Amino acid sequence: MTALLFWIVMLGLARRIYRNRQPKSPPLCTDCVFAHMQYALDGRRAISCTYGGGVRPIAIDVLYCTDFCNRNVPRRPPKIGFAPAPSPVPELAEAARG
Repeated sequence: MTALLFWIVMLGLARRIYRNRQPKSPPLCTDCVFAHMQYALDGRRAISCTYGGGVRPIAIDVLYCTDFCNRNVPRRPPKIGFAPAPSPVPELAEAARG
């Protein structure tokens, strides 16, 4: 009888601890340009990293990544061609003259 009471108390304690847990934060990959995500109907997701041209499945929740690139920030287009000629600084031009 005491063993049954012990297990009932332990189950109640475990349920209370489980309910009071903080929700997990979403992994860093959800905001990365290189992430390929698949969402299931039950809320699970499968994340793959496409950095470097290959597709690698991610089995852990990533908190820090050295190759992270935010997908919500607009990208600057790369400059193609020659750089514009620098304009002379007035102080340097006067110093060169005299």
